[in-house]
Amino acid sequence: MNVRTRAPYLTTLTTAIALALTGSVTSPAHAVESGSVIANDTVWTDTDGNPILAQGGNVLKVGPTYYWVGQKLVKGQPKAVNLYSSTDLENWTSEGPILSQSGTTGPLATGLWLGRPQLLRHPNGTFILAVEINNGPGGRNQMLFATSPTVGGTYTPTSQDSVKVNGNTIGDHSVFVDGSNAYLVYVGDTGSGINQTINIARLNTDWAAVAAEAPIWSTSNSNHNEAPAIVKVDGRYHLFASGMDWWDATPTSYRTSTAMTAAGWNQGSWKPVVTRPGSTNSFGTQFEQIIPLVGSQGTSYLYNGDRYSQFYAGDGNAPGGIGRNAWYPLTFEAGTPVLNGYTDVDVNTAAGTATGNRVANGRFDQDAAGLMPHWQVKDGSSAETVDSNTALGGNHHRQLSVYSGYVSQEVLLPDGTYELSFDYRSSGRQQNAYVEVKNHGSATPARVYLNTYQYQWAPKKITFTVTSGKADLGIWADAGGWLNIDNVAVWPTT
Repeated sequence: MNVRTRAPYLTTLTTAIALALTGSVTSPAHAVESGSVIANDTVWTDTDGNPILAQGGNVLKVGPTYYWVGQKLVKGQPKAVNLYSSTDLENWTSEGPILSQSGTTGPLATGLWLGRPQLLRHPNGTFILAVEINNGPGGRNQMLFATSPTVGGTYTPTSQDSVKVNGNTIGDHSVFVDGSNAYLVYVGDTGSGINQTINIARLNTDWAAVAAEAPIWSTSNSNHNEAPAIVKVDGRYHLFASGMDWWDATPTSYRTSTAMTAAGWNQGSWKPVVTRPGSTNSFGTQFEQIIPLVGSQGTSYLYNGDRYSQFYAGDGNAPGGIGRNAWYPLTFEAGTPVLNGYTDVDVNTAAGTATGNRVANGRFDQDAAGLMPHWQVKDGSSAETVDSNTALGGNHHRQLSVYSGYVSQEVLLPDGTYELSFDYRSSGRQQNAYVEVKNHGSATPARVYLNTYQYQWAPKKITFTVTSGKADLGIWADAGGWLNIDNVAVWPTT
């Protein structure tokens, strides 16, 4: 995937014609260092430089290697299940498609829906792939299982056609392994409509089909959820799910149980996942999976989110923003899951830690409509995000343009010393223009002035010490010119 250094620096930019009003020209071009951070709000690429195409899938760890399966979803092309491998969750190598559509008949016929691939490994070493196919009644989804003796081998379907689950078609699904047991977690249809129930059904002994028994738990989908998936944390089971809004980004909900039984799950209720900073749509994503990071310093968790703006924008509800996937640290605070909207995530798989750049939407690319999620614009200010007019992978990067007024974000930070870095351009026609850090424990803001002419993008840094558990990042410009800001990051100095 795309990775970036903690302190990005600029390469020389080609001189372009300035747009005097907005200053909207070529976006900053950064050097990339392998193995640095997961860069959210960017188009991720594999180690060969090709865009990663892996929607609606899951990540499975086998020994020291993580395997990521996901749907290849490109308009006008047959669908496939792609496989990627990594040892650090930051650099992914394409292992090619492991299940592909072709022909006009059968469950893998071109043109059918082939989605939500889920990979699991049986204790006997067999790899199982569970996917949904929409060749059921009325074009609804049924399940197809396929197996392979090796993770990157040829996956052979275990049936001639996709099959219903407990007599019904289904919506989204995932798989969950708990010791020697494996489960299908799915949204079920009923005679009264689609997506009517949330269910947990045991898989059979070889994990290649749903067991011929009733689900261990089934409940009304009154909370209108999709994409359900379970993770076990400190002996408690957490069931997460997205909202239901077609392709659009949604809030994430969860409920818990102390046992994989109906009695256990019935004692819980749906609650919204806390987001930091506050987000009404999971930072522009749909929930897919929680990835455990088990290491020498304990266990951390990554939220695996999908973003469909690259595929279906303009064809109904779809989020804006750059990037097909976004992964964020998920912490548990007194048992409550908290989704942290870091722009960059630094993963140490050996230690089992996930830290990062705690600025949210630091690239101003989380929404393509000129909005600024997670940034506050002071009343009376003239500020917006603008298109850079430079395409990358068919997508346009955005940047902040401040003509007058103040834009800010509060960032919660453990006490310590930090470096704020950002890229800027300035018309130089303001009486005052600056970026500052304040309310970090000092009465005096740490500030750098930017009211001299700077046409090409240039980097700036501010070092500051936090003693108050937080810092306010502020961007100010007087009327009379433009100030462009991009790639805002805060990292510890050590």
